[in-house]
Amino acid sequence: MKATTPSAMAEYSLVDLANAANLPTRTIRYYQAVGLLPRPRRRGKQAIYTEEHLQRLKAIARLREQGLRLETIRKMLDGQVETSRTVVELLGPGMASSAWLETSARTFTEGELAELLGDDYPELVSDLVKAGYLEIRADMGQPRAWYAPNLPQLRGALELAKYGTDIALSGRAADLLRKRLRRLAEEFVEMWISEAGNLYAGEATREEFELNLELFRSVAWQSAAYVMAQEMESAIAKTDEIGERRKSRRSGTSSSAKGAKNGATD
Repeated sequence: MKATTPSAMAEYSLVDLANAANLPTRTIRYYQAVGLLPRPRRRGKQAIYTEEHLQRLKAIARLREQGLRLETIRKMLDGQVETSRTVVELLGPGMASSAWLETSARTFTEGELAELLGDDYPELVSDLVKAGYLEIRADMGQPRAWYAPNLPQLRGALELAKYGTDIALSGRAADLLRKRLRRLAEEFVEMWISEAGNLYAGEATREEFELNLELFRSVAWQSAAYVMAQEMESAIAKTDEIGERRKSRRSGTSSSAKGAKNGATD
């Protein structure tokens, strides 16, 4: 039931609103329950939502993509937090702390996993296990559970899957990201050790680094997130160029393989 009135006066049923916002109806009800979304007005037994509700849901989605907690989002949308502040300021240096890293892993019951995956349950489960996003935990005599070692990456994979990115492909991307960042982190530590600065004077020890571990994590998270987002935009703008380079590499590889085969038969 969507009225054919101008956008500002549009009316939606719960199902229409869920379709327009690309959200499950249960998520909308939850947002109402925690005060993120205003209650609809009633027309008899029918709940009536408006364009204001739809725009609020879209704003919530944008802020969640930036890593903000629901409570922070609620305060921002209600004007209790300055919207001019950056995401990093809102998250604070504790975002990459040991406590945060510990809570970034989670164990799901069968029911919780079904709720997370929605219509993709249980079809998507085996793909998530193969890609390393989920691990089966089954203790003797206990109900089966599912362990997510990296909840942010799991949520990211599910978001990408909505737009057609295969779970196996996002899993390969996650592995590549970790390998490259692991090497980069080691290079950073090597640079700090060798730098004759005021703090380490070129003779840093592990103990000295660990004293400032939380600071390093926080700065790394903020810097890497920003640079990665910036470079993704740059790379996507060069999609055609990257595609042509890929074709050239494949063509060169095929030519080399053909030449090697011919040489072997001479």
